[in-house]
Amino acid sequence: MVGFGITDEIFGISIARGKNVEPLYNYGALLFAVPMWSIATSLGILAGTYLPVRIVSALSVALYGMFVAIIIPPAKRNPVIALSVLSSFVLSYGFSVLPHLKNLSEGNRTIILTILIASIVAVIKPLPKEPSEACKQETSENE
Repeated sequence: MVGFGITDEIFGISIARGKNVEPLYNYGALLFAVPMWSIATSLGILAGTYLPVRIVSALSVALYGMFVAIIIPPAKRNPVIALSVLSSFVLSYGFSVLPHLKNLSEGNRTIILTILIASIVAVIKPLPKEPSEACKQETSENE
């Protein structure tokens, strides 16, 4: 049931906790996020019908800006994340130009790359069994 509501934002607040997250935490977050997301989407659709095409087109770039804003701060602090992001850019480009792979849909390429890169990183640099001291300190400060 939690998987239905996992969005970038819910995922972000869940991993920011720095410890195991109980499903009830996600359900609580979803109680607020899903209705607000639905309302904001409806407002965006309405606004899109009244805004000039040039502005609507320019706003589509904002999504990419949001992802860059999410990626850059942790990548600056953690070279494993930085390398993962860089490899995702390079491999994504490669998948879009290589024979046979370029014929896959963008969605399938994204799924394959996500599983591939995450698996390689998990094997090469697995997470420690115990949370780091910094993670424990952040968690205690947030509670």
